[in-house]
Amino acid sequence: MQFDPFLLHDWLSRTARCSPDKVALISSGQRLTYREVEEKSSNLASALVLMGFRKGDRAIICLDNSPEAVISIYGILKAGGVFSILEPRSPWPVISSIIVNSGARLLIIYRRKLLQKEDFKSPSEDLQIIIVDGSQSPPRTFPKALNFSGLTEKLSVDVHLPRLLENDLACLIYTSGSTGKPKGIICTHHNMVTAARSIIQYLENTRDDVILDVLPLSFDYGLYQVLMCFMFGGTLVLEPSFAYIQDIVAAIEKEKTTGFPIIPSISAMLLKLKNFPHKQLGSLRYITNTGAAWPVSHIRRLRELLPGVKLFSMYGLSECKRVSYLPPELIDKHPDSVGIPMPNLEVMIVDRRGKPVPAGKPGQLLVRGPTVMQGYWRDKKLTKRVFRQGRYAEDRWLYTGDIFRQDENGLLYFVGRRDRQIKSYGHRINLAEVERVISGLEGIVEVAAVPVPDEIGGAVVGVFAAARKGTRMDENSIRHHCQQNLEPYKIPRHIWLMDSLPKTQNGKINYKKLMTSLKKEKPVKKSVSQ
Repeated sequence: MQFDPFLLHDWLSRTARCSPDKVALISSGQRLTYREVEEKSSNLASALVLMGFRKGDRAIICLDNSPEAVISIYGILKAGGVFSILEPRSPWPVISSIIVNSGARLLIIYRRKLLQKEDFKSPSEDLQIIIVDGSQSPPRTFPKALNFSGLTEKLSVDVHLPRLLENDLACLIYTSGSTGKPKGIICTHHNMVTAARSIIQYLENTRDDVILDVLPLSFDYGLYQVLMCFMFGGTLVLEPSFAYIQDIVAAIEKEKTTGFPIIPSISAMLLKLKNFPHKQLGSLRYITNTGAAWPVSHIRRLRELLPGVKLFSMYGLSECKRVSYLPPELIDKHPDSVGIPMPNLEVMIVDRRGKPVPAGKPGQLLVRGPTVMQGYWRDKKLTKRVFRQGRYAEDRWLYTGDIFRQDENGLLYFVGRRDRQIKSYGHRINLAEVERVISGLEGIVEVAAVPVPDEIGGAVVGVFAAARKGTRMDENSIRHHCQQNLEPYKIPRHIWLMDSLPKTQNGKINYKKLMTSLKKEKPVKKSVSQ
């Protein structure tokens, strides 16, 4: 009898035994089979152990979406380590602070990135640097650095890899959240395997699926596409970014992609295309969205353009990976809902006193289940603040900080973040509600509502919006739509039209940049016709 593995890397090993010659990863011009990914990651694990890397040691992977990043993840796990993935475009102060906070003993990084920081001083004498790309010789300023490619070759000696348990740590996911200060979310093998299996279950993934992943692996939504695909034995097409929508469409057509995880900015890019690529997207079985609320206008338009494709509107947060999904058969009737709790997860909505609220009333969302993180790395105070302990160790509720309501049928609706509420002339306004209303206006593809300082009222609502090409849009159209759908005090006082909204490295709307533009009193370039 064959049992399911408990550890993330054991799922790769099992798939490699079952389908060794199947293409597992298509990336950077390479097509690697499961056997090749398994062997290269095992070789790297053995090399790390010989270098003194031990069970529980932390490792930073500062790479783009690439074969090297995937091999690094599994090599570190097999060596008993705990990995964190950072965007290589991250500024050096952020990288350095995470190295310090995590106590990392290993840094896998591009040569070009390392050479940007020739005065880089390791916070620890034990930090080993491994360089990806470039010549075989280490840079003069880092003479002890090792070359990645050499470490993935077969060793002439056998190395004993450590034995792990499912409750051992696997990953620290660093996220700035609303504080701006990176904090490490602690995830065990059990947390991550359980989350991946639950998502695979409701997406109904099989080994025939081909998944296109254009989301950064530093973003847990992007990372889980790798973990899930290698669990169910599909093929992963890993692209470095989603900056060029035509390249994404071409990749879907070429590789006969069946699964396409996106965020709203990607659907906005698709819907902005003058000629929608129906034929090129013909292989798709499903599209998923999470990371930010999926505008109802996007959902309805995609349902018209791709009637045979299942759309999964989902909600999640890094602290527990995924919370809910809307079964595709309900999306036409409830396009503004993020659905029901995913398998093996329980939710509750409470008021400010922690008491459950009746159906239809908004309150803070609490989550309970095996996918919930262990806590924040080296931050007991914050960990204690977000958990409510139950009767035993694993019986605890995570306070998400998000405001939800649940209807009489059990469907969940995202109302907004607690930290995105403003007080305006004595009224409490949730900026997410304003965004949701404006996104329902025909032609609008992106919208961001922000607080604008007001000497008398404290703050008023300001809105940045972008429309689909060829759509005639002006401030009056948006304001009139708001007057028909919002209370008077929620109507935006300021509206700026843009060709597109600025994005973070994860592709989410960059609210910080928009707020900075307000402070400079040069918010945006106005445009009447988009």
